[in-house]
Amino acid sequence: MSAVDTSSRKGFTWRCASATTKGNVRSHNEDSILDLSACGLWVVADGMGGHNAGDVASRMIVESLAGFQRRGPPSALLDDLEDRLTEVNRRLYNESLVSGAGMSGSTIVALLALERHCISVWAGDSRVYRGRGGKLEQITHDHSEQQEAIDGGVPDAHTNASNVITRAVGGAQDLYLDIELRELRNNDRYLLCSDGLYREISENDMSHHLTANDPEGACKALMKQALGGVCSDNVSVIVVEFSGA
Repeated sequence: MSAVDTSSRKGFTWRCASATTKGNVRSHNEDSILDLSACGLWVVADGMGGHNAGDVASRMIVESLAGFQRRGPPSALLDDLEDRLTEVNRRLYNESLVSGAGMSGSTIVALLALERHCISVWAGDSRVYRGRGGKLEQITHDHSEQQEAIDGGVPDAHTNASNVITRAVGGAQDLYLDIELRELRNNDRYLLCSDGLYREISENDMSHHLTANDPEGACKALMKQALGGVCSDNVSVIVVEFSGA
């Protein structure tokens, strides 16, 4: 568990907290998180379960983005973020071809803070939620067979469709990322998480913990409830609270 407050800067300021756990069933943690508050960048990467070395893939993402620096206009920051992820994708995909050991991949969800906006970037089914005025909104849209079935109006897709990931870093020769720009408001709270959280906790409970606590308290409450259940998957959580005019 970590918690960070930023120093004052132009535009919005933020404070955040992060936590990750292997859960109650898995023998090791294939999730990796990055809390780069000084640069306004937060990342959750979930190594693909059932594939080769998912923890290596998620760690490669975090290690690459750890070198991110806040230089240039927003377009340059986004280009740098995309370039780093594209390079990790190339390395993972080429290694899978050479080694013959099978694919090694990871979901990615990142939140990048600008002066008065934030950008969500993702591939896979790790998510970003926004808490505003006591209401929780899912910002990202899962890249999974289950979500495709839901979008197609398949009955009972929430429970019956396979949850195979349809996009991931390392999953294909070309990486396609979704990007969402949102305007910030005072007291906005953003939650980044792996699927181990939202499959364990309802959105109502997530909203309650996000609203009732500061970022560190929200992280602790979310983790406590997740670990109090079956918690068969790894769980990663990052909570960011924005303050400004």
